[in-house]
Amino acid sequence: MFESLFQKYPFFRAVPCILCMAIIFKISSLTVEQLEDLPHVWDKLAHFCEYATLAGCYAMIWTRNEWSKRQWLRVLIVGGLALAYGCTDEFHQSFVETRDSSVLDLVADLTGGLMGGVVYAMITRILNRYDPVPGKNDK
Repeated sequence: MFESLFQKYPFFRAVPCILCMAIIFKISSLTVEQLEDLPHVWDKLAHFCEYATLAGCYAMIWTRNEWSKRQWLRVLIVGGLALAYGCTDEFHQSFVETRDSSVLDLVADLTGGLMGGVVYAMITRILNRYDPVPGKNDK
């Protein structure tokens, strides 16, 4: 169902990325006092999960048929994109009072981004095994 919607309106493939980046930006804008209202999660785990989700959203930009070709390269691309956004996020966070930027956060961002790409690749392989893509010329 979603594949046909995405084929008809390719812009919709970017919507999850935009929403995920907006949520990460909003969370980065919160001060330490405002973050106390959210459930307490270890900081690096939160970064890992946020950027794994973002990488999965980046991966959805490609069709399943496109993703199935050279998956390792696409995993590196989405991991790199997640790291790039993580750098802008850490820069933004350095301007928020009571917050600071950290290289360890970037490591968690990259690790989460790569893991998100790997999980998406595994899901794609499972889907291709049990529900093969009908057209080879799928864009």
